[in-house]
Amino acid sequence: MKISRRDFLKYCVATAGVLGLEPSGLIKLEEVLAEEFAPPVVWLQGQGCSGCSVSLLNSIHYTTIDDLLFNTIDLEYHSTVMAAAGDLAVSAAEAALASEGYILVVEGAIPTAKGGRYCYAWEGMTVFDAVKTYSQRAAFILAVGTCAAYGGIPGGEGNLTAAKGVSAILGKGTPVISIPGCPAHPDWIVGTIAHLLTEGQAPKLDADGRPRDFYPGTIHSQCPNRQTFFEKSLFAPELGELGCLSRLGCKGRATSADCPMRQWNSPAQDQYGVNWCIGARSPCQGCTEPDFPDGKSPFYTLQSS
Repeated sequence: MKISRRDFLKYCVATAGVLGLEPSGLIKLEEVLAEEFAPPVVWLQGQGCSGCSVSLLNSIHYTTIDDLLFNTIDLEYHSTVMAAAGDLAVSAAEAALASEGYILVVEGAIPTAKGGRYCYAWEGMTVFDAVKTYSQRAAFILAVGTCAAYGGIPGGEGNLTAAKGVSAILGKGTPVISIPGCPAHPDWIVGTIAHLLTEGQAPKLDADGRPRDFYPGTIHSQCPNRQTFFEKSLFAPELGELGCLSRLGCKGRATSADCPMRQWNSPAQDQYGVNWCIGARSPCQGCTEPDFPDGKSPFYTLQSS
């Protein structure tokens, strides 16, 4: 079902409880509806697999991706999604920089070795320089995916590019909203954008820069296997079997996200997903954490009872 930008924002009101919005936020929402304001977005892609962009394209719970991009926000630059290419695409990004007040989204890690020359946003502009430049005039900065948030897989042990996350590049003095995940869930991205539109400010963040609404506590604390299996000492003997997966390497006790409730692959609007890693009887790999992947390796283990 296609919805307009106004309908999308009305759905934000309907889900205000889920997003944790205060009444003042709803007043600001009415102001947004009245002004028909579509904030420009510059989406830069660094060292990664574009998985978070693919995940966002599957958005359906809050709204579909076409209505989000064309009726809710003004996507000025996204090298994968936008129709323009070459100089025309670059000119759009440069025009946004001149206008100020845009939302900067960074996907993928930022290489720092060799002066950042391992990855270019476009000719003559490394991703490192692009993030530095565009962050200065952005209203909000979103690091989407674990690679952008903390370095992720490109920043793992043995990498030659010295890849880092956005906060590490910009320093503690620059506020960054981190939306980690490998990939990030589309609801986490869209829900955060909805909060920015309605509140005009960043959501409440945890110590690692993540929105508390979507990273409320450990996977283990919310896991349906906790009471059913863990507290009864019923452990799965191997992958794909019933039982608590902690002895097979599950990182749920050290990972924060709302996956047990939200799940993945929503079938329709206003519906949560149909499955998730542990639901598929596979251990949580801790992909939303700053120490992923090195600190969460090995992903699968077999411990003696």
